[in-house]
Amino acid sequence: MSKNYDVIVVGAGHAGVEAALASARQGLKTALFTIYLDSIAMMSCNPSIGGPGKSHLVSELGMLGGEMARHIDKYNLQLKNLNHTKGLASRITRAQADKYKYRIKMREIVENQKNLDVVQAIVVDLKVCNKKVCGVLDNFGIEYGAKAVVLCTGTFLGGEYIMGDVKYSSGRVGEPASVDLPNRLEEYGFELDRYQTATPPRIAKKSIDFSKMQKLGGEKNPRYFSYETEKEYAEILPTWLTFTTPETIKVGQEMLKYSPIVTGIVSTKGPRHCPSLDRKIMNFPQKTDHQIFLEQESIESDEIYINGFTTAMPPFAQEAMLHTITGLENAQIVRYGYAVEYNFIPAHQLNLTLETKVVEGLYTAGTINGTSGYEEAACQGFIAGVNAARKVLGKEEIVIDRSEGYIGVLIDDIINKKTPEPYRVLPSRAEYRLTLRQDNVFIRLLEKSKEIGILDRNTTKKLEDAVKEIDEEVKRLKEITIYPTKENNEKLKNIEGGTENSMNSPVSAFDFLARKEINYDNLSEFCETLNLSKLAKEQVEINAKYKIFIEREKAQIEKFKKLEEMEIPENFDYENVKGLSNIAISGLIYGNPKNIGQASRISGVTYNDISILIAVLKN
Repeated sequence: MSKNYDVIVVGAGHAGVEAALASARQGLKTALFTIYLDSIAMMSCNPSIGGPGKSHLVSELGMLGGEMARHIDKYNLQLKNLNHTKGLASRITRAQADKYKYRIKMREIVENQKNLDVVQAIVVDLKVCNKKVCGVLDNFGIEYGAKAVVLCTGTFLGGEYIMGDVKYSSGRVGEPASVDLPNRLEEYGFELDRYQTATPPRIAKKSIDFSKMQKLGGEKNPRYFSYETEKEYAEILPTWLTFTTPETIKVGQEMLKYSPIVTGIVSTKGPRHCPSLDRKIMNFPQKTDHQIFLEQESIESDEIYINGFTTAMPPFAQEAMLHTITGLENAQIVRYGYAVEYNFIPAHQLNLTLETKVVEGLYTAGTINGTSGYEEAACQGFIAGVNAARKVLGKEEIVIDRSEGYIGVLIDDIINKKTPEPYRVLPSRAEYRLTLRQDNVFIRLLEKSKEIGILDRNTTKKLEDAVKEIDEEVKRLKEITIYPTKENNEKLKNIEGGTENSMNSPVSAFDFLARKEINYDNLSEFCETLNLSKLAKEQVEINAKYKIFIEREKAQIEKFKKLEEMEIPENFDYENVKGLSNIAISGLIYGNPKNIGQASRISGVTYNDISILIAVLKN
């Protein structure tokens, strides 16, 4: 018995859902395999989306036609604008998801998507014909033919559940792991490694004393992730902030002997950006007031997620530490925290399209590539799904470079850098943060989005019009002169918050808009302004106020693009290049970069090494 598809996606987490939808929406007959239908788009850990770097990813995904952006805009408990005092490049959005509705409604979208079939089964093997993927085999012995396959296995690839001294095969508590597939991947020539992740316990809302905590709200009018979202106001369900105490640290130190990290049951690397409470106690014993955020998981449930209390200690240890935290003295645990160890494929075995170098037509996305986070997974899934479909259709595949988006930074980093832990996107990883802002995604990725062709046509037209508005208004303002008349100086003095009280020489309206106290609305007191859309007005102001810095970054991007254009021949012999350091040679052989730009970002490769390579290639 066999069935045939154009594209098969294995795994229905955030990566798998985006991959399957992207493929099906390009008109390809697609199958999405999941171990358990009720876990499609499950938020296994923190029920939130967005934050530093991650909000940029989600907005970029939405602009390209992915589902996560508009979905989280609909199914959240609160949205919050953050870092607005830290500069333009730091502004972000964070959503507290309605975990239950997010999952249920995403399943509805998947099940109702044209060209897409959902199959509950475990894929145990790939079908490979002459080093090219040609299908999969499931645990029922059914073969499925495919012209391309996307693996989005999450923590299920060789997954093992851990709590205290208990360890057994599982990809997530209560769900089986993919046991056979890791061995088969190694047989096909893939290098595998292992990482671990963990999640905190959940507690009953009725058992919490909120009077001892700080109540935190969201925004009535937040910046949404998707350009398709139009809401008059957002719903707000509060979260709460409390802290650990000196007693927490004392009890934790007594309980460390039971920690799987200390006993050695967990021996693999986990994400440093959200360390377990065990590690906080071990690494920062002098700090007693760690932040603990309490976040309700759904409007349909009173289950509370304890953000900041990740641990896989045994149940009695979790309860002992929990009851020392302010307001949680009588808290009732309804689910205990646990850890999962799992296999992943180090991403140096991928091309920038996310197609593997080992098996043609096979793509990987999400946690299997050594990354952490729903947002990172979803973006990789979308790119893999788009490219798998385009390969089948005979179209040129899509690559986003690191000067175009955080998606490009993410993919470039995991391929070219040896990541010592599960990779997470952070603003510090992007060289061009002022260019890669959340507010200008529609400008940066408009042409890529049109090329992919998934984003709603009406939305695309609206954004095209906004870009045209911006260009025309910037040009118009540069041609208008504002003079230092007595009347204009009086107006300046009367503007609230004004710091520059006078004009000394004539200036273009565009340069005048760069003044701190001038915005587009009060510019109308000095010259004619237009009835611009909200999107256009914001960008015109930003272009004026940050002109010098934006132009400086554009020059850096031009240099970057020149390096990206200098290709390195296939099977280039680095060992015979005189002057390259041994560390550089090792890294270059490991990473196998396609061009000088990629080579420059490989760990251990110095500017001197790059200069030598450029000289050799030019000769």
